[in-house]
Amino acid sequence: MAHGITATDGVMITGEAAWHRLGTVLDNPQTAAEAIEIAGLDWSVVEQSTFTRDLDGTMREVPFKNTLVRSDSREILSVMNKTYTPLQNRDAFQFFDEVIGQGEAIYHTAGSLFGGKQVWILAKLPEDIEVIKGDKVQPYILLSNSHDGSRAMRMQFTPIRVVCSNTLSAAMGADRTGFYARHSSNILDRVSEARDALGLAKAYYEMFASVVDQLVNTKFNEKQTADYIKTVYSYDFDKEYDKQHHLVIRSVEDTMELLNHPTNTLNGIEGTAWSAFNAVTYYIDHEKNVRSNATDKDSKRVKNSWFGRGSRLRQRAFDLVTARV
Repeated sequence: MAHGITATDGVMITGEAAWHRLGTVLDNPQTAAEAIEIAGLDWSVVEQSTFTRDLDGTMREVPFKNTLVRSDSREILSVMNKTYTPLQNRDAFQFFDEVIGQGEAIYHTAGSLFGGKQVWILAKLPEDIEVIKGDKVQPYILLSNSHDGSRAMRMQFTPIRVVCSNTLSAAMGADRTGFYARHSSNILDRVSEARDALGLAKAYYEMFASVVDQLVNTKFNEKQTADYIKTVYSYDFDKEYDKQHHLVIRSVEDTMELLNHPTNTLNGIEGTAWSAFNAVTYYIDHEKNVRSNATDKDSKRVKNSWFGRGSRLRQRAFDLVTARV
């Protein structure tokens, strides 16, 4: 598989794939519970005692630490404090079922990263956004959870531009949109709270559509576009071009080239704020260099786009472009 998430990381898809067009197309929409089995996530996190070997070969149990292991492959996921409560895949997905499993969304994609250290599921909301003909943005809700202690369970709005599979997720306004929950045994007690948070989906996507409309109808000349892209990557305007950090230069130059990509000239959107913003998001999701070995490069790209520096950079790009319109 050429892009994104490997088949061994378990991906299931209904209809069109959302990110890099990966996975297996299903005949019918699935519930989150069914998605666990289809996506190969029907395994548990097992807590085991942690041992170390002394110099004389004596095995000794490490106090206050548990090793978290996949029940099927016996692969070690992490070593955590004994107070840490793993949130099982079935419970996280059941939580998703309880929150949105009422015909309001279609379960679309599910998978894992890094051998199961992180799991996720996407649900598509019914109404697409199409500001100009042929340029659709599909609204999703993403649930993600980790088994290595790197992050709490999270649900967030995740718009995806269909023509190029760009992730456009960004918080709007002062409040950070979404729902977060630390691992605990009573996660299902917070269903009502999560519903309240995600009940804002309609309002969020209506606001997002309005912002996209403004971006499409805001012209950027060459200097405005260049200054915007440079600012996104923290270009130092007080330094000469050849004195900039080489990674900043690479990011700026690669993104400037992407302004001419077919997805950024679609139906005359070239020279607009929408085109400039999408050049940045395309670079983040598809072109930005990811440091990793060959086996986990795709997983790191997805993690970076959804949860890491790419996500923060996208938010910065969104804030900067909306400030200009």
